[in-house]
Amino acid sequence: MIQFKSIARRTLAPAAMATALLSFAAPANATSFTFAQFVQKVSAAKIFTYTNVVGGATLKSSGNSTVLVSDLGTLVSPSEATLTMNATASALPVLAGGNITQLFSGSMVFTLLAPQLGLSGMSTSALTVNFTDAQLTSTPGSKAPTFSADESTGSTISYMSDFADLSALTEKNFSLSFSSATSKLLLNGSGKLPNFTMSGSGTFAGAIPEPMSWALMTMGFGAAGFSLRASRGKRTAARA
Repeated sequence: MIQFKSIARRTLAPAAMATALLSFAAPANATSFTFAQFVQKVSAAKIFTYTNVVGGATLKSSGNSTVLVSDLGTLVSPSEATLTMNATASALPVLAGGNITQLFSGSMVFTLLAPQLGLSGMSTSALTVNFTDAQLTSTPGSKAPTFSADESTGSTISYMSDFADLSALTEKNFSLSFSSATSKLLLNGSGKLPNFTMSGSGTFAGAIPEPMSWALMTMGFGAAGFSLRASRGKRTAARA
């Protein structure tokens, strides 16, 4: 059951109605759906950094990297946000089944640029993701690894947002696709990977009951977005 919070309460009535109907949907089956995505504002920029440090490896975004967030509830898509990612490896990489894999735990925070929303002084977190046992995976010699986590395979994931209540989602998962790494992913003599930077994009998903809930969920998100844009249009016309 996805519910929108009190920001721009007057614009969210259609979504609230759809959300209320969700509670009556039969929870017998669930289907996973993508509720948020991001791409880099500058697609060629290498904003992700893998670094071997004393005691382990880290995977971070380089500073407050600007990305475009879409599909997240009431937000106009795409919206500009800064991405702050910080993850630490819990073990050395291993080669198994033809893939190099290394586990990480950490967080990703997408912070909206306040001027887009007219929410000066208010919290502007589009999405915060805390996770354990996310996998950095690559075939040996590749320069395009993936970074993913899935609760059905043992990861733990929590989603939080100032714009949508995501607490009812189950079977949560996310996937980041990296590209153009500056080094091929090969294990060295010490069983470690070289340092490298890369570009990336990502999707975030979870499960809700189907089929009725999915239809109502889509209707609620769409109605909320339409209402928010209509409200902004009225304010713009009034100022003109």
